[in-house]
Amino acid sequence: MRQFLVVVVGTVLILGNAVVASAQEGDLEGGAPPLEPERGKPNAYEAIPVGPFLFSPAVQLNWQYRDNIFFTPDDPVSDQVLMARARLQFELPINESYILFSYTPQYREYRDYELDDKWSHFVDLIGGFEFSNGLVIDATYKYMEGNLETREVDPGGELYWGDRWYKKNFGALSLAYWFTPKDGLSIEADYTDLQHEDPDLWYDYTRLVIGAGWLHQLGEILVMHVDYRRTEFEPAENQFIANEFRESASDELTIGFRGMINPVLRSEIVVGYRETRYNVPPEAEEVIPDFSGFIMQGYLHWYLGHGSNLRLDLLRSDYPSNFGINANYVATGGSLQYQYERNRFRAQLRGRYQVNDYAVPDLVTGLDREDPITTYGLGLGYRFGSYVSLWGGYLHENRDSTIYRYSYDYNVVTLSLVVGY
Repeated sequence: MRQFLVVVVGTVLILGNAVVASAQEGDLEGGAPPLEPERGKPNAYEAIPVGPFLFSPAVQLNWQYRDNIFFTPDDPVSDQVLMARARLQFELPINESYILFSYTPQYREYRDYELDDKWSHFVDLIGGFEFSNGLVIDATYKYMEGNLETREVDPGGELYWGDRWYKKNFGALSLAYWFTPKDGLSIEADYTDLQHEDPDLWYDYTRLVIGAGWLHQLGEILVMHVDYRRTEFEPAENQFIANEFRESASDELTIGFRGMINPVLRSEIVVGYRETRYNVPPEAEEVIPDFSGFIMQGYLHWYLGHGSNLRLDLLRSDYPSNFGINANYVATGGSLQYQYERNRFRAQLRGRYQVNDYAVPDLVTGLDREDPITTYGLGLGYRFGSYVSLWGGYLHENRDSTIYRYSYDYNVVTLSLVVGY
């Protein structure tokens, strides 16, 4: 036990001040509308016919002022950021089925700070197939290569800065078979492979999730689903630590609802119970505990009428950690977003509060670590005709960690021009 802790303490002291330099921006883009792949909706948007495909190009130009680009508690450094992003999307409709391909290159330039790599790339290949015998197949492949930008690397929001390159491959397949008009069975699997440019500081990993469930049609457009999932998380070793204690196996049982609960309330939410067990030596089980408890993820969306709507997002789950000898952290929080649209004008107000909780005390200070994160923002947009829109946004985020070196205040102002379909 003593030898184990000595090795770990040495590792933490080496990496303690470097942990902030990891790949994550998460929700810190200032409310700029993203160019996400999106299926065509009848009468909702136009596209360019290219043979059997619907081609939807778009270009986004962003200017930002950020007052704390390194997310430090003291002596913040401000900078201006220019970003250009294009989306090239092709959709092939096939009766009730479809195939969608999207490629999004992105270029980011700081006025003063020099990024190691200014380009990011996002590829999405998505397919949905419905058959007359009740079989539904959904398949997804996503590739991303970048440094600052994605909460997909860390959906719990632990990491918040870094310009080290990484790439991620994600594939998912789900099958649902409706053996009666109201009841069905489902199976699912997804696989993630993440690789960093500098695995000597950060660890690569793979994650496999498999699951099965029961589907029940509660209403015409509301489905209840009860699911079991098994997750295998395999981190790779790096120069400083083997990361064996971060290797884990999880089991969860959830119940969820997706669809319209009533004419004005839409839901896509799951709640349940999850256990995560870590590969730690017996003498360290009390130092690095397993996780077991309530989990929740999803949203409720109210359509209030007259162009306004309200969305509540909820989250509670464990996530793999990059800090010290914490195998995981537990994120608990919620966000509320109000949006108003009238003719060509759109306004958005949003706020989020989340707490990231760590079971293992900080080995440098000996303090228990807890990160309350408060975010609020405002966005205003105007559409000039069918293909051009302008967006302005402000966002503030405060991380009030019990470990001072992880705290920060952050403000960003964004102006965004979008041209395209």
